[in-house]
Amino acid sequence: MDDATAEFYARNAKDVVARYEAAASSIARYFGVAFAAGSRVLDVGAGSGRDLALLLRGGFEAFGVEPVDALRVEALDHHPELSGRLASGVLPAIGVPFGGVFDGVLCSAVLMHVPEADLFDTAFALRGLLRPHGRLLISLPLARTDVGEDGRDGSGRLFSPYTAEYLQLLFERVGFQQIGRWDDDDALGRAGTRWFTLLFELRIGGALRAIDQIEGILNRDRKVATYKLALFRALAELATQEPRGARWRSDGRVGVPIRRIAEKWLGYYWPIFAAGTFIPQSQSEGAGSTKPVMFRKAMSALMAPYRGAGVHGGLAAWQQDLQAGRLSAATAAMLEAALRSIASAIRYGPVDFSGGSLETGRVFSHDPKTADVVMSSELWRELSLLGHWIIDAVVLRWATLTERFGQRQGIRSSDVLPLLLARPEPERATHLARQVYLQSGLGVCVWSDRRLGAGLAVDHVIPFALWGCNDLWNLLPVAPTINNQKSDKLPTSELMRSRRPQIVQCWEVLRDEASVAFDQQAAHLLGRKLTGPLGWQDALFARLREAVEVTALQRGVERWAPRLSAS
Repeated sequence: MDDATAEFYARNAKDVVARYEAAASSIARYFGVAFAAGSRVLDVGAGSGRDLALLLRGGFEAFGVEPVDALRVEALDHHPELSGRLASGVLPAIGVPFGGVFDGVLCSAVLMHVPEADLFDTAFALRGLLRPHGRLLISLPLARTDVGEDGRDGSGRLFSPYTAEYLQLLFERVGFQQIGRWDDDDALGRAGTRWFTLLFELRIGGALRAIDQIEGILNRDRKVATYKLALFRALAELATQEPRGARWRSDGRVGVPIRRIAEKWLGYYWPIFAAGTFIPQSQSEGAGSTKPVMFRKAMSALMAPYRGAGVHGGLAAWQQDLQAGRLSAATAAMLEAALRSIASAIRYGPVDFSGGSLETGRVFSHDPKTADVVMSSELWRELSLLGHWIIDAVVLRWATLTERFGQRQGIRSSDVLPLLLARPEPERATHLARQVYLQSGLGVCVWSDRRLGAGLAVDHVIPFALWGCNDLWNLLPVAPTINNQKSDKLPTSELMRSRRPQIVQCWEVLRDEASVAFDQQAAHLLGRKLTGPLGWQDALFARLREAVEVTALQRGVERWAPRLSAS
């Protein structure tokens, strides 16, 4: 509170208190919503003591602070029960009064009197009063017609024009999440005056939101290998593309199968390990140590038969064999050995050590019973909502970190980026689907009903450029001209609904001819196994539609329907 405002309240304490006491409290109706019964609540800027007394009568362990001496005297005169519960205190230098942090803080009709230069410190001070998950209830004028351009009313009181949206951003930047808002008329009946009330909850870990935790780990955590970057890349891809694969636990956390993360790592590291130049992926490899990253040996054995089968060490040929179920027993055993080695690196590397530099501590754990990597639901939600941004940031940092590790070898980030972005050649990756469609006799374009010949094209429903997904459920037969029309666009909602029979028919053909690959890939999308030949179509189509719509919303992708008049 600035000096002029404090002086007004000191001079007019009796009148101010009399007015407040005569009026009903407009914020008291939200006490039961904001604060748990019996919780410890601090009223900051208690004024007449009216709201503090209401809190106390409501069964809360309530205390208050008020910076104006005259107001405290009047408050105790009207509410003697507040004796020992009301002290001097001014924002932002409030400290933590009454011996400890609180479950809730009330700050009603106060912040508009705080100068802008003190507002951030004030928000930070209010945060410091609360335990994790504590609640903050604030109210400010939504509109006043008696405030001049200088931000003061006719009595000289400061009324800073803070909007609800501005305060939401400010408080969320220091660790809160807004969970409620209400607008009310003025309790004193003043014309042209309305109020807004905001309810915030302090996130666990204070100012560190989930996205801040990710940034903190990527920026501050010690990184002796690229593992943490690979972990976040995998989790972000799974959160955006396979959210149903997560297990929502009874303790409010989320588990992701470590094997699925390991499968992602296999694809990330394959082009790097296959490069003609040795590219270190750890500090020790870069320093010339004979000790490689722990899964390089197992992966190299798996990769050896494919090194001459195309670019990036035969990555596309490997994935084609895997999808078609053509792995020999020896190759399948090498795959299992590689995945076990990668899973061990994940378990004893980034899962154990991510977050060591943060005030929140470790952000992941491992559940040996479910073989899951476990994290907070807040972190999983952030990965789901911002995953495509996180992936881009992680890939760039991965390339930069590799350049640091490979300084002795002359490695540059520009050498590494193409390998981190490497994808199987589309023609080879879609070979199985094309072969099945040609052999099945499906002769109609799934999007347009045009007749197809031997020159049919294979369309990615969710464009490869967006997801990099060559799973069979995402590959449909189309006319080449239609494929060119669609390009990297997403089908419209209307088109998806109208073509459901054709899409399902394609899936049934694929499943008949490549059931192992189709079932495994569809299970990743669904988050569960296909339980049999019947009943899975509706679930898979619903999940595909969800994936299309969410991708369109999150990525701003153009929607498409065929121009059927085209030749």
